[in-house]
Amino acid sequence: MRRQLGTFLTVFLVCAALLSPGASAAPSPAGLEGGISGDLGINGSATYQEVVLVTGEPLVVSGTVMKRQGRARGNTVEDTYTYRLENKAAGLVLTRQLTLATTWKEEGKQVTAQTQAVRMRETITVGRTRYTLDEGSSVWNRSTVTVNEPAVSYFAGNVEGRRVYTINQNEGTVTVTLSGDITGYDQPWGRTEVQAMYGTVTSDRTWTTQEQTTDDQGRPVRRTVEHHSSWDGTFTSQVSRTGKFDLKYVPNEPREISFAGGYLETETQEGILRVSYDLPRLDSAGEVSGSRRNRGEKTLNLTGTPSTRRLPVPEYVDVGGRWSAADITLLGSLAAWDWQDKYFHPTAPVTRREFALALAHALRLQPPAPPPTGRLPFGQAPPPPVSPYRDLAATDPAWPYLKEVSDRGIMTGVAPGYFGAKANLTRAQAVTAFIRALGFENLSPAAASTGFADDREIPTWARGSFAVAREIGLVSGDSFGRARPNAYLTREEAAGMLARLITYLRQDILRDYRDRIFLFH
Repeated sequence: MRRQLGTFLTVFLVCAALLSPGASAAPSPAGLEGGISGDLGINGSATYQEVVLVTGEPLVVSGTVMKRQGRARGNTVEDTYTYRLENKAAGLVLTRQLTLATTWKEEGKQVTAQTQAVRMRETITVGRTRYTLDEGSSVWNRSTVTVNEPAVSYFAGNVEGRRVYTINQNEGTVTVTLSGDITGYDQPWGRTEVQAMYGTVTSDRTWTTQEQTTDDQGRPVRRTVEHHSSWDGTFTSQVSRTGKFDLKYVPNEPREISFAGGYLETETQEGILRVSYDLPRLDSAGEVSGSRRNRGEKTLNLTGTPSTRRLPVPEYVDVGGRWSAADITLLGSLAAWDWQDKYFHPTAPVTRREFALALAHALRLQPPAPPPTGRLPFGQAPPPPVSPYRDLAATDPAWPYLKEVSDRGIMTGVAPGYFGAKANLTRAQAVTAFIRALGFENLSPAAASTGFADDREIPTWARGSFAVAREIGLVSGDSFGRARPNAYLTREEAAGMLARLITYLRQDILRDYRDRIFLFH
């Protein structure tokens, strides 16, 4: 990813970056009931919020979290997180330090990881009451799997945890349990992590107070009063952690300027936490008051400081007024098309080489850096790159990007040793490349029809891709409902399809993940 999206919005129970090569960076942990944080500072500290329930009241605490990333030893790494939080109105102060050990294993394109808390220290002070974490009775573990597809990495996991707090050393305990699921994705146009958690809070406390009263003679005396409070509650937590890129065309003012405008790219980060709770009603002394329950919901929202960047301005002279002008300009700004000669040729057929290069830039695929020459013997040059295709030279300036598209299995040869570089691209080939890039080949429905009017014309090898592409909104057919699978794509049609793919990666997949959690839980 061109800019790291994973430094923002830490969330509990999704922890410790997977540092193995090729692994998608996993999220970071937050508090017990779930939390969100702001921009990560230079010193590794970030603003942070969560909801604390151990007192029997839903209290929002704010402060900072700092990460100290450990050094990987083999396939294991330990990271430490330090929290300093408070709620001034309630007189609550929370300090916490977690050390989490993650061990991962790579098998092909999958990375499995097991994380557990190896050290946990926490103190919550509210007035004269102190809750101290009993580390020996508390456990926390998480298991995740990340699948690295050609253009997107997807991850899912499960979490189980229990924390036991002692109250003022000998007055009782509060036990918080939590379990839930985590899902998300990571790709160059955005990153989303969502979690749905369910938890319980159980408190049993006996304490004494000194009260001023009078004896039978009316003289003031102090007596010891014993109090007992036993209660339980439940809560659910939904957390969304998002990093995304927005693209907006900005026209220039005044008009007396050599170019009309250009695209502005804005990177934003957002965290949303929603906690629903069912707790007892407590009186001023902390004892349960009646049978009525305290039920409600708290929602927290944090948005990071946006980061903006103006994209280069392609100066095509033959696209003005065309339906595809905005899409062509966007793809040109992303270096997907060459615009040095100022002519785009929108109605010309697009070749497989042109489309593969444009797709690589639209997906923001990054070729690996060349190996350092310092390790080679003196005077020895690194071996020249070799192309497996007779019609694509490794000396082609675009070869590193074309190689990425080929090596990742997004577009491969049309025959042994031939990429079909100069051949015109069909719509079926383009749609199949999109679905391969997303890793959605296995999502094809079992229905006999793809839903297009010209369903019978779709090649067997492309039927699943068209069905999935139609389902997720990548293709919709023409005004007659036809997919036109065997028609050659023009350059402007290719630009339109690529722009639609970018919109899907920036917006649609985010809605699918986030809305599923917040609307259906």
